[in-house]
Order: sequence, then structure tokens, then C-alpha cells
Amino acid sequence: MENKMTFHGTGREFFGIWIVNIVLSLLTLGIYSAWAKVRTKKYFYGNTELARDRFDYHATPKQILIGRAIAVTAFVIWFLSGHFSPVFSSVLFVFGLAMLPWLARNNARFNARMTSYRNVRLNFTGTLMGAYTAILGRGILLILTLVVSVYLTSLPTSGFVTFVFALAAAFVVLMVFAWMLQGIASYFANGYGYGKLTFNATLSTGYFARTYLWALFIWVLASAGVLAVGGLLFFVGGQFVNLPEFSSADLSNLDIGHITGALGVVAIMLLTYAMLFISMLLVSAFIHSRTRNHVFNQMMVGETGDYRLGSTMNTTDYTLLVVTNFLLQVFTLGLARPWVMVRTTRYLLSVTTVYGELDALSVYEDENGAKSAVGDEMSQVFDLDIGIN
Repeated sequence: MENKMTFHGTGREFFGIWIVNIVLSLLTLGIYSAWAKVRTKKYFYGNTELARDRFDYHATPKQILIGRAIAVTAFVIWFLSGHFSPVFSSVLFVFGLAMLPWLARNNARFNARMTSYRNVRLNFTGTLMGAYTAILGRGILLILTLVVSVYLTSLPTSGFVTFVFALAAAFVVLMVFAWMLQGIASYFANGYGYGKLTFNATLSTGYFARTYLWALFIWVLASAGVLAVGGLLFFVGGQFVNLPEFSSADLSNLDIGHITGALGVVAIMLLTYAMLFISMLLVSAFIHSRTRNHVFNQMMVGETGDYRLGSTMNTTDYTLLVVTNFLLQVFTLGLARPWVMVRTTRYLLSVTTVYGELDALSVYEDENGAKSAVGDEMSQVFDLDIGIN
């Protein structure tokens, strides 16, 4: 049985909550931001429906506030240390990298335990050793592979041998990179659970490698096309404005034709940069849609296979969503943010399915808990987005 997830909130409705959150956060010098986060989470969770029942969010503002205070203090210390002692700042940076797996695991545990469906909470049981192995261990192997590859390609050999080495090295680095991402995704996908039921997923390194190969191919084609069009437009615009003459002209003698032509050339350059940015959005949307579909489509709830997840995200639809969201926020100076959040949530839920007879599912609560929001807030302060979504 297919159970589609739906979202019942509206941008107009959330706009009021969003404005109040911003105003009160500013008036309280950021203290209310903890309450704002809880209100936002409760709104989105409470409007997410699956099989006629909705989710709930259980974190308290006090938990968020304590975690946020610790996270912001750590960030300020690291930021200020860079101005007074670069060596100490570097040591803190390395320490922060070593803490990354711990932060990512705590983030996943806290978010899962604060989420419930039908009065049963989600959980995350991934081990700390598993986090370090998947994130830091595989990351270090990727760095070592990259260093060895650069060293081998820099050896004094013939041009043809260097070219072959470079191609082989690039392929090896790509495979190790795909292996690293597969390990991280597998760690999180197999760590989540619902009550005492665990999620299980067998992910393919080859699928991740093919995804990034195609993404690289798309990026090269898109960039080449954009640069070709931009170069052609720039050349045509340069003919009209006569760039050599314009660069050596006395600014006091410039006429309207020169100024108009120069503005046209600037517009062409900005348009080229905009098209390059959109091409990057296309590549990121392609990667996100393919990896999300693969991870979700491999996830089973429990060991019998009677319940599983599914994702049917379309690259074209998601790219249009990302691009239009970006343009909406730019042209409204950020005021469209509530509509962007609602549109994105509604789309992600619309392409997510839970298969199985949920009314017949009997689940018992897991007693394990995660009460600290430190990992969750640290991951946001340092812009860490690791996991599945």
C-alpha cells in the first residue's frame, strides 16, 4: 500500500509566524531565536501528514537555547582567536574537524528523538565509532589518495605518461570520493529507526560514482556552453562599444553611446555569471535528486521488508524549484523566504512515499533518549549539513 506524505501549511500562514519570530529575535538580541526555532519546527511537523496522522516536534526552547549558547560561544572563540593567535586558531580548527563526527551523530540523535509520529518517537542508534569511521576515516583516506595522486602525476616523465597518470588518478580519486559519500549515507540511513524498529539500507558505491561522473559531464557541457555564449555576446558587444578606444578615452569626453555600450558589456558579464551560477544549481540538483532517490528507495523499516520508503524526485522539477526559489528571495529581498520554505517542504514530501499497511503496524517506544541540543546547534553554527533529507 502506498502512503503519500502531504503538507498542509501555506506560505501566507507561515509568513505571520516568520515575521513575529524575526521581530522578537531582534528585540531580544537573539534570545527568542530558540523559541522561534521550536515554533517553526512545530509548524512544519504539525502540518506534515502521513496516512491521516501528523508528526510532532518535542524539543523545548530551553534545550535549544543552551545548545545555541554553547555553539555560538565556541564559534566566537574560534573566530576571535584567528586575530590574536593564528596558531591557536589552527589548533582549534583541527580540533573542530576531529569533533565533526561527534557533532553529526549528536545532531541526528537529537533531531530524531525530538520527532514523533502516532505518539512514537524516531531514534538514531548509529555508534560514535561508526561516525568516525564513515566521516573522518574515509575522509582521511580520500585526502591521502588525492595527495598520492598529485605526487605521482608530478613525477618527471613524458607528456603522454603524465596524461595517463592524471586520468587514472582522477578516476581513482572519484571512486574513493564516491566510496566516502556512500559510507556516510549508509551510516545515517542504517542508524535511524522508528520506536524499536530499525531502518536498513544497502547502498551502492557504483551508483554514487556514476552520479558524480554524470554530474561532472553535465557541468563541463553547461560551463562550456555558457562561456561560449558569453564570449560571443561579449565579442558582439565589444564591436558596438569599441573596447580599445573606450579604455583609452578621456572619461570627460564620453558620450551617451559609449556609456550605453559599456553598460551593455557589464550586463553581458553579469548575465554570464548568472548562467554559470544556474548551471551549478543544475548540477547540485541532479546530484541531490539522484542520491536522495537511491537512499530512500533502498530504506526498509524493520527486517521483514513489509515497510519501506520511496522517493521519486525529478531533476528537472527540483532544479526549477531551486532556481525559482533563489530568484524569489533575490527580487523580494528575502521576504519570500516563508513561501520558499513551504514550497520546498511541500515538494519534498510530495515525492516521498511510505509503502506498507501503516494501520496494522505495531510499534513500541524506545527508551533511549537524547536531551542535549549542543550537536544540533553546533552543526548549524558551523553550517554542517551531513545526513539524509
